[in-house]
Amino acid sequence: MSEIKIGVTLPQFTDDAGDVVDGARRARDAGLDSVFVFDHLWPLSGGKERPILEAWTTLAHVAATTEEILVGSLVTRSSLRHPAVLAKMAATVGEIAPGRLIVGIGSGDEMSRPENEAFGLPYYSGDDRVQQMISTTDVVRRFLNDDAVSLKDDYAALEDLPPSPTPPAPTVWIGGRSERVLAAAGRVADGWNGWGGTPEEFAHDAATVRAAAPGRDIELSWGGLVVLAETDADAVAKLGSRNPKEYVVGGPDAVARHLGALIDGGAGHLVVTFPDAATPSNYERLGGRIRDLLGL
Repeated sequence: MSEIKIGVTLPQFTDDAGDVVDGARRARDAGLDSVFVFDHLWPLSGGKERPILEAWTTLAHVAATTEEILVGSLVTRSSLRHPAVLAKMAATVGEIAPGRLIVGIGSGDEMSRPENEAFGLPYYSGDDRVQQMISTTDVVRRFLNDDAVSLKDDYAALEDLPPSPTPPAPTVWIGGRSERVLAAAGRVADGWNGWGGTPEEFAHDAATVRAAAPGRDIELSWGGLVVLAETDADAVAKLGSRNPKEYVVGGPDAVARHLGALIDGGAGHLVVTFPDAATPSNYERLGGRIRDLLGL
């Protein structure tokens, strides 16, 4: 794999686990570096009746049915599980896929509130939402790196909790673009993921993360929506009525230029979400023509 990594989110909006595993294998065969799942209990688009597979059980299945390719969460919501339980789940998937797991953690936003409330889970607002995410990240990193975990704050209380299993420590990212989240990523995480935005905005945020992490390496990653086709005109037709401001749209040359600008802005890992993720040609173009255009 090259120093710059390219990955995809999997076709998770289904009730057939075979679709997700097939997507992971296609990504691997296309020469991509990583596959990710979202962490929602129902899709934010299409209504709560639309099917979706739960993130961590899906990730464990994908980890067990693939080799070599990195697997991860983009991002796991800090309020959906007790942090020690999340840490245990991450350690378990890390044991299934040693050296291949990326644990992306995020706080969610106001759009996540109905999900939490429908499933009887706490929802944190304002400063509490970010602080609870930081607390969860702290618990997860300690569980994955230390011999015992002791911590007491407003969100978790643990005393001499012995971690198990103890795989090679997975990488932990924080996802988000507020100033507090960027600073937290630089202080307490192994990496940061910025979703969407322009290459210029990404470069600004990446510099903020680096400034909060003096003297240590931190992985900078971008995630976003991409509509890809053989030509620019075909991609615009495929976009349809979707808001073009929310997507990178184009043929291989246009998409490669956009991804190249993100790399120039500091991105070391690019994670693409295709609205039509089950279409085989997407992964093939991304891992083939676009990767070649980027010189990776």
